[in-house]
Amino acid sequence: MKISVLIDFSNTISTVESENESLKIFLEYIRKKYGIQRQIYDEFVNIRHQKLIERESNFRTFMDINMEILRENFRIRLTNDDIEYYYETHCKNLTLREGYYDFINFLKSKRIPIVMVTDADFEYTIRTTSALKILNDFNYIVTAEDVKSPKPRPDIFIRALLLAGCPEKVYFIGDSERRDIGGARSIGLETIRMKDHIDEGENTLADHEAGNFYDVIDILKLEIE
Repeated sequence: MKISVLIDFSNTISTVESENESLKIFLEYIRKKYGIQRQIYDEFVNIRHQKLIERESNFRTFMDINMEILRENFRIRLTNDDIEYYYETHCKNLTLREGYYDFINFLKSKRIPIVMVTDADFEYTIRTTSALKILNDFNYIVTAEDVKSPKPRPDIFIRALLLAGCPEKVYFIGDSERRDIGGARSIGLETIRMKDHIDEGENTLADHEAGNFYDVIDILKLEIE
C-alpha cells in the first residue's frame, strides 16, 4: 500500500510558544519604533484572527494581512526594513516540536513521502524552513499562496495529494481543529491532531491526537506496521 504524510507547519512542526514569541518580539519592535504607548499584541492577534477567516474567501498573504492591520488600526505603514525584521525574527526564534528529527528519520526509514501543507506564503515558508535546516526534509511544499486558497478549503489539500502521487493511504498532521482537521477530513484523509496537551479534553474530529512527534511515531507504527 502506498502511504504518504501531509503536514502543517506553524504550531505543528514549530512550537506554539516560539511562534507567539516571534510575533511578540516583532510587535514590540514596531510599538517602540513608532512610539505607540499601549501594548498592541492582544489587539493585533484578535484582529488577525478574524482576517484569517476572511482570507478563506478573499485570499491574501499573511504579510499583506499584517500590513493591513498595522495600517488600519495603528496608522503604521511598514517599511522594507520592518518586513525584513519580521522574517528575521521568525527565522531566529522558531523552534521545532519535540521528536521532529526522529519523526523524519522514521518516515525516511519506511520510505514514506512527506508533503508540507501550509497556509503561510512562499517567502516566509522557504526562509523559516531554511533557517531551521529542515527545507530538504520534504518531498514537496505547498503553500496557500501557490493555490491562492488556504485551509480548510480543499484546493491546497488536493494539490498536495497530486504531488504525493495520490497514495492509497494519507495521514494529515495539523494543530487547528477547523482548518487542518476539518479541512483534511472533508476530503477523506486520516487525521492526527497535534495538541500542546493531549488531555485538554477538547472535542476533536481527528482520528488520533498527539502531543509531540514521538506520539505521532507511535500512532504511525500501530497503523502501518
